[in-house]
Amino acid sequence: MDSKALLALWKLDEMPACPEGMMLAQAYLISCGEGVNRLATEEPLDRMNDIKACYMALVEHSEDCDSCNEV
Repeated sequence: MDSKALLALWKLDEMPACPEGMMLAQAYLISCGEGVNRLATEEPLDRMNDIKACYMALVEHSEDCDSCNEV
């Protein structure tokens, strides 16, 4: 999977987020894509832990960030 191609499909102008929130969201997407790349070559629990850590970092940041918490 080409992570640059995946991120190119992402419409950044449609997502309210600060630069840090965008970096955290990007890290989450890349981690999910790596799950596809590494299918059957790593322990699923290792990937799930990484995906969850990236997601929780984004959630925790978004809770306190006015830019990322827009509705």
